[in-house]
Amino acid sequence: MKIWLKVVGVNVALLLGGLLILELIFGNWVFGPDYREMNIPRNTVRVFDVDGLYAGGGQITYTRDRHGLRGPYRDIGAIDMLTLGGSTTNQLYVDDAKTWQAVMRQGFAAAGKPRTIVNAAVDGQSTRGHIAVFERWFPLIDGLKARYILVYAAINDLAVEAQEKYDDMRSPNPARRFATAVKNKSAVYDFYKTVRGMLAAMNAQVVHGAQTRNGLTWEKWQPADARLTAPAGTAERLAAYAERLRKLDEKIRDFGAKAIFVTQPIASYRLKDGWLWLPVGETRQSAENNTLEIFAFNRITLDVCRDIGAICIDLASDLEFVDADFYDWVHYTDIGARKVGEYLYRALEDIL
Repeated sequence: MKIWLKVVGVNVALLLGGLLILELIFGNWVFGPDYREMNIPRNTVRVFDVDGLYAGGGQITYTRDRHGLRGPYRDIGAIDMLTLGGSTTNQLYVDDAKTWQAVMRQGFAAAGKPRTIVNAAVDGQSTRGHIAVFERWFPLIDGLKARYILVYAAINDLAVEAQEKYDDMRSPNPARRFATAVKNKSAVYDFYKTVRGMLAAMNAQVVHGAQTRNGLTWEKWQPADARLTAPAGTAERLAAYAERLRKLDEKIRDFGAKAIFVTQPIASYRLKDGWLWLPVGETRQSAENNTLEIFAFNRITLDVCRDIGAICIDLASDLEFVDADFYDWVHYTDIGARKVGEYLYRALEDIL
């Protein structure tokens, strides 16, 4: 028994010693980027079956590289455009090849003018988080440069107070922050994630949901060019949003890039034949409130954008959506993502 325990002990010691050597050689404990407590997904491959979320979705792959970026590039210092935003920019449940950034890349490639468009969105982030990436995340990516930074903002700024844990890019729980710091340095954990990603391709995680945007009846509400009145009590929030946009533009300029601000639509309204339409029934009042609010924030986006001399794109007022474009009140299906990508390609074709 003693001999057996000694053999086990020696083998365990050798295993631990080997892991320690691997960590010191391949981990980021001494050299390499120090992402500390940042919970940006890195070295991530996730596979989902989204048929239950939207029709025809099938199996999709969501990938982020060692820096936490989504989308291909050859040179980290020669990116044409980085995109910032929340979940409508991240697009967790849209395949890598079907995000609106991928559609834009396809448009430029088909025109014989390939452009590098990389996604740096973080689920749940507001403009407060977009400002923070220039202070906490981007400085950790050695050599990162981009000519343009597209900001797809407003939705998460409607309730910016609730986005703090996403904007901080670290857990509010000290124990989780410590665990994240260890994972960000560990070579063994990186290896585990690589293996997990390979297995994910064979075992897709099923995403359940309801196609809540289908089957609604819509009625005319306001002319599309009407200047809608902001809901009561939003003046202070709108002013704070405007200030964050100005600060964000400063961060983008200091980064050496030019800002592109794009207004965001939501599924609570429809734009059709020069009119805004709202759903009939029990969701009517909440849809009206949500629409008034997003239009007020979008108006601030455009006002600030024009004032600071950035590139302004009013997607929310230009692009007509249908039920199949959304799988809930804000997020796009692959069909909706294609519509957004094709629109942005046309809007930016001559600029990029």
